[in-house]
Amino acid sequence: MKFKLFVFDLDETLWTVSEGLCTLVRPPFRLETPDRLVGQDGLWVELFPGARNLLKHLSQKKVYLSLASRNDAEPTLSILEALGVRQFFTFPQLCWKPKEDSIKKIVREIQKRDKVTIKPEHVLFIDDWSENVAPVRHWGASGLVFGQDIHSFEELMSFLK
Repeated sequence: MKFKLFVFDLDETLWTVSEGLCTLVRPPFRLETPDRLVGQDGLWVELFPGARNLLKHLSQKKVYLSLASRNDAEPTLSILEALGVRQFFTFPQLCWKPKEDSIKKIVREIQKRDKVTIKPEHVLFIDDWSENVAPVRHWGASGLVFGQDIHSFEELMSFLK
């Protein structure tokens, strides 16, 4: 596989959210379905169809998966945990910095911990905003705009084969 690192945005990329930002979904949480979580005020987060299967598939390929999302670390990490997908992600960047900075930090952390060099051309970034993808592409990574370049995780799986 060409890519060694897959970086996903969260809101409207890996999942959909009732109010635009998962940061607004507050505990206590309850699972309505394995892929849909509801917070205390009725706000919800729901994994897009195929997202869980894609994460499982990629995790078996011995590649790195991570996140670059403009959200607060809490409650986002708790939501990931409650949905049972937190374990897939290495060095998630849940902050309000530019996505390219977050991705570069992920690459540095992997290099530091695992002594693995990941060049920009080995990174695939998926986000629903072209404004976030363009600087990452300019850095040299591949970027896909969810909803424009790809429309589903099944389509992404076909793209990766």
